Amino acid sequence: MNDKQKKSIVKIIYRILALILAFVTSAELWFLNVGPYWRKTFNGSRTLFMVGVIYCITYWFFVKLYNAQKIGHYRLPELVFSQMLAFAIADFCLYGAAFVWFHDISRMKLLSFFVAFIIQMAVITFVIFVCNKLYARYSEKVNIVIIYGDEDYKFLIRKMEIKNYHYRIRECLDQHTDISRLCAAIEQCDDVYLCNVDAAIRNQVVLYCDSIQKDIHISVGVEELLTMGYDVSHAFDTPYIRNKKAPVEWYYPFVKRFFDIVCSLAGLVILSPLLLIVSIAIKACDGGPVLFKQERLTQNGKTFYIYKFRSMILNAEEHGARLASQHDDRITPVGRVIRALRIDELPQLFNVLKGEMSIVGPRPERPEIAEVYKKDVPEFSLRLKVKAGLTGYAQVFGKYNTTPEDKLKLDLLYINQRSLLFDLRIIFYTMKIIFIPESTEGIEDGKETAAK
Repeated sequence: MNDKQKKSIVKIIYRILALILAFVTSAELWFLNVGPYWRKTFNGSRTLFMVGVIYCITYWFFVKLYNAQKIGHYRLPELVFSQMLAFAIADFCLYGAAFVWFHDISRMKLLSFFVAFIIQMAVITFVIFVCNKLYARYSEKVNIVIIYGDEDYKFLIRKMEIKNYHYRIRECLDQHTDISRLCAAIEQCDDVYLCNVDAAIRNQVVLYCDSIQKDIHISVGVEELLTMGYDVSHAFDTPYIRNKKAPVEWYYPFVKRFFDIVCSLAGLVILSPLLLIVSIAIKACDGGPVLFKQERLTQNGKTFYIYKFRSMILNAEEHGARLASQHDDRITPVGRVIRALRIDELPQLFNVLKGEMSIVGPRPERPEIAEVYKKDVPEFSLRLKVKAGLTGYAQVFGKYNTTPEDKLKLDLLYINQRSLLFDLRIIFYTMKIIFIPESTEGIEDGKETAAK
């Protein structure tokens, strides 16, 4: 048995143990809260089995969503945090189902859910620790060869260096390197990355990688993203790829707006104590205003004033507009906390309620900064096809300092496949990235925008 097979066995064991834990704890919770009031019959046992199965399906959906099943690919803290979210959401759903079944919250054993959650986290943390250790024993870093056409490959190197526990860059080769030299390098690596390589070279490399069964990652341009989601046209005997611009479902705008109103109202009511505490803290910090408004862009280039908790000193932009940097001395002590936890964004719920923003959509950019970005990325305004959002695909999978071109690509991926289910997926994923410091990382010191 080779190391690859051993790693596959570790993955299977990890997933089986996680599902067993989910099944046992959910069935026990249901029995403790509902079971004692049944008679112990076959139907009761069958109900417990069905509860366990449904719970496991719900739990595993969020495990997949938060990538908690990828043992060996992520470090212990991130896997534990992802599992924590998956178990917490599944437990909450189970509690709601038990309440609907029993119709009496006073007889629900809330403490049992809390104890079960602690047990779940203790056991799954131990399982992750052991399985990660076993996986690492049979695992080596992924050997990477980068073939590049311009200087953008240096940004990829920086990102891989952050995850140096997983990647090892063997070589970086210019696209004009002799093809035999490229092929020899490819044979010695695990994965190949093509960064803005010319079409002729890309075709040769793709064909060679396919012939030797080598994984390949290809950078995507804006024009390629715009033609994603194609089908094949057989109108003639020569096949053509048809880029069909299918409109969103007719009900999508109405349901999305209804969802925005309900969520923004509920959020303002539920979070009102937190909003009050933050307001008092900001006022006590320097006596300045609690909120500030700033002009932003939304659908079709329309401007509006966004509301945010003030996280910077007064007159922070007296020398002109610029994004926050990694060690920005304009950010107040309270501001650092609320920015790290994304609390400064909460007043935007008022913008959502007014219809200026949506819960999910591209990040609203400032007009003057958008003009700067458009000089290097003329297609940047394509983000304005839809209403700006409180969270979105680029906010979830990008960072505060993600480059304008990459922001555009992420936003176009959302625009091209937006749906109610996709919006819901982004909202759930936002619950994870709120607590990841990298997602709020500022631009480099000395820069005014996230441009390269």
